[in-house]
Amino acid sequence: MDSTETELKLCLDAALLSRVPRLPAIAAYKTGKGRSKTLISTYYDTPTRELRQSGVSLRLRQSGRDWTQTVKTEGRRASGLFERGEWEISAPLAQVHLPHLLATELPVFRLDGLIERLTPVFTTQVRRTIYLLATPEWDIELALDQGEILAGDRRMPLAEIELELRRGPVTALFGLAQDIAAGFPCRVLTSAKSDRGYALADGGAPRPTKAPPLDLNADMNAGQSFSVIAGNCLRHLQSNEAALRGDQAGEAVHQMRVALRRLRSALKVFKPLVHGTELDTIKTEMRWLLGHLGPARDADVFLAEIIAPVQENHPDAPALAVLREEWLEQRQQAFVAATAAIDDNRFTRLMLTLGQWLAQAPWTTTEAAAMSLGRYARQVLKKSHRRLLKAGGDNLTHLPAPELHQVRILGKQMRYTGEFFATLYPRAETKPFLGLLAELQESLGGLNDLTVAGITLAGTHHRQDWAWAAGMICGWHEHRRPGLLRDARLTWKKLRKTTPYWE
Repeated sequence: MDSTETELKLCLDAALLSRVPRLPAIAAYKTGKGRSKTLISTYYDTPTRELRQSGVSLRLRQSGRDWTQTVKTEGRRASGLFERGEWEISAPLAQVHLPHLLATELPVFRLDGLIERLTPVFTTQVRRTIYLLATPEWDIELALDQGEILAGDRRMPLAEIELELRRGPVTALFGLAQDIAAGFPCRVLTSAKSDRGYALADGGAPRPTKAPPLDLNADMNAGQSFSVIAGNCLRHLQSNEAALRGDQAGEAVHQMRVALRRLRSALKVFKPLVHGTELDTIKTEMRWLLGHLGPARDADVFLAEIIAPVQENHPDAPALAVLREEWLEQRQQAFVAATAAIDDNRFTRLMLTLGQWLAQAPWTTTEAAAMSLGRYARQVLKKSHRRLLKAGGDNLTHLPAPELHQVRILGKQMRYTGEFFATLYPRAETKPFLGLLAELQESLGGLNDLTVAGITLAGTHHRQDWAWAAGMICGWHEHRRPGLLRDARLTWKKLRKTTPYWE
């Protein structure tokens, strides 16, 4: 590998780009005047996107009379920070240089006939202005990019900031990004230009994504594993931001909530390691974000799981149609509020704070952090399991609704914990146990939905048409309760008899 590129990206209104170098926090570090140049970059791949599927990008870039060929890997990404391999050479013939591709030793370039199948996919045309920023502790290149991405007759505007680390700690990038976010409304970018170019060329809208795979191993210690898990949760959260603005916003909100809850569970799991005033601030901001995502998700579930099934069975009931329209409006308002929260600079600052905190990793210096991951995982899993069994008792279906809700919460936390550490154990042993926890969560979740729906619909008694519809909905769903209780009881019985895989 020629080098490892480490950079952080922000996007903002194009009209604000030229004002960034005048920010006091930026101007204080400038070592000279900015240098501007026009960059025209063409990205290559095969018609079946073999490079894309391998996490590799290939571009030819023209700057004046100079041509450069660059290969990059996807690398690691979290909170706008990109750390990836980069190979670059001069390309005076302005065409793909085969020996350079083979010299990277990336397996994809050795596929039979791949070179012959390479073709231009999209182009970026950018006016870039570069400033060099420096202190005794670090050197950073600030690049202001404005232009567009072109794929056939499709165009996408581009206005972004790249902060590339030349020397010093990664935390310096986050410090500068926080200074910029304090001065201008901006967002953390989690997609490279190549990601957006492929999306434009292939006509694909952003799609919600589940958590990326976690790969922990027994050679890690507890501190290292928390860094991996927390970074995974942050990537899960940010990877759904773009989809929130698309036609699959409901699932995007759901995945963002799951990511935040996974992170909160990780904080509980690693509580002996992770603490401090900075964490208190992060928890406060996470609660703020969940407070905006929650109503959107609740409205979505209420429409899909509570109202829709009844309306399908009673399509001619006008009161149900009125109630549904009212909830559609509430859902719309909730999603507008959720999107506004994501667009707010408070969300940007939270993402940067989390990224900087993960880069600093203060928990790695604690005594508990040095414990082997295998030993730590067993202790945590045993404790979580005991709490769950104690809360549910011999027959959890005899519990009142609040205690059933608590079992559901503990079961969800147990499932997250088990998924965090699953790769430490054989899949044949973890899958059945985690499957039972998922079944329990589904049954208890359904019961909780019925309870919440009853409370929600009780507030409609002041309107005669709503009161009739509310009564019909509650009555229709009440017939589901015995089945959900039966499923929960059977799953709980199996779970109590199942030998935990960590034993």
